Amino acid sequence: MKKSIIFFSLLTLMAVPAAYVAVPFWTAWSIREAVKSGDSAYLARKIDFASVRETLGPSLVQYSFDMPNPEAAEPAPKPGLWKRVKAYWGGAAVNRMVDKYITAEGLPKLFQWRQSYREVAGTGVANAQKPPLFERMKAFWSRLVRAEFKSPTEFEIEMRDQYDASRHHIGVLQLRGLDWQLVAARIRQVGFEDSVEDARFDR
Repeated sequence: MKKSIIFFSLLTLMAVPAAYVAVPFWTAWSIREAVKSGDSAYLARKIDFASVRETLGPSLVQYSFDMPNPEAAEPAPKPGLWKRVKAYWGGAAVNRMVDKYITAEGLPKLFQWRQSYREVAGTGVANAQKPPLFERMKAFWSRLVRAEFKSPTEFEIEMRDQYDASRHHIGVLQLRGLDWQLVAARIRQVGFEDSVEDARFDR
């Protein structure tokens, strides 16, 4: 009897840290699934949209108009006047789009529009039937670039885009109470060298 109690106590002690590591992964996966299925209620619980819009907007402007990364280790040359003008006026449009569509209801719409565009353009496959869970999880894992705890209450995950390996999506999840929430999102453009390293990681 005593041995059984000790065994189950040890099992519980091992299960707690394992669950702590697994839950933010599961949250990131579940957010992705909720976007695809249109589960707005889940997205509203799991995403701090005000914080995500604040971080996503600047990175989208930088990505869309090929502007220098202000966080780069080495400062990039100052962009030309025409590029700065395009970024200024185009950035306003990007920020309006972010404000309008980075919401619990807007994200599933963006996903559906993207899928429809890919199918019409011939760069995507129409999925009449949802792939099995294992296949979806396998695809998710294959695009994972890195995942790390920045602190005991902050977890960062980076994934390659499904259609463009040079475009990476970065998300930051934060432990609030007993719940992990997405609090920041960014887009990152990677160079050829980075893409090669990612390809090696896949193998």
